[in-house]
Amino acid sequence: MYQGEFGLNMKLGYGKFSWPTGESYHGQFYRDHCHGLGTYMWPDGSSFTGTFYLSHREGYGTMYMKTRLFQGLYKADQRFGPGVETYPDGSQDVGLWFREQLIKLCTQIPSGFSLLRYPEFSSFITHSPARISLSEEEKTEWGLQEGQDPFFYDYKRFLLNDNLTLPPEMYVYSTNSDHLPMTSSFRKELDTRIFLNEIPPFVEDGEPWFIINETPLLVKIQKQTYKFRLTATTTLSTFSWTVGPT
Repeated sequence: MYQGEFGLNMKLGYGKFSWPTGESYHGQFYRDHCHGLGTYMWPDGSSFTGTFYLSHREGYGTMYMKTRLFQGLYKADQRFGPGVETYPDGSQDVGLWFREQLIKLCTQIPSGFSLLRYPEFSSFITHSPARISLSEEEKTEWGLQEGQDPFFYDYKRFLLNDNLTLPPEMYVYSTNSDHLPMTSSFRKELDTRIFLNEIPPFVEDGEPWFIINETPLLVKIQKQTYKFRLTATTTLSTFSWTVGPT
């Protein structure tokens, strides 16, 4: 059952939706998806409050569970990046997470050292071998076998062509787009709904993050952290952490 705002015959805006399974969501919707800020609740009493992206947890959020509390970044419904997990006895695991695994532990340092406080050592930052660029988004490409497949229908190519646009009414036929390729223009449209008046993630804002550890997984984590930097940095504001060589 849905109660809320509509647009283009779809859930669009703020609303509340409940499923027969006992799960419920209230927050922002876009094209029938939980998209934006909201709260999702499960029958066992656990809940997640934070950012959703096409009905998946994405960005910063707080996951309340019966015996634990997790605050941190998510990507594609999984933990991905900096986060803090708190246990009933008050102890915490703080660091970088990949799904349910803590892959880099951080420790609390009351007066942590930062190179930013010492301009004479700025060359150690500016001469890093690589840096994160959010403009280098991954693009969907077809493999050789797909290109030669006789069942490779033209509509698949149509979906990736930004010069061709589908009428708005087409979206009402299916809200499950997980199996479909996504054009860069549609991704930008979705990101705009998430960030709204904040810094767009498509343009370099003059403050790129330099990469110390170029391990592929950690580079992806750093890019996710940089994309949601306004909320991610507050998660570990009292802790000293670095993604350096291990």
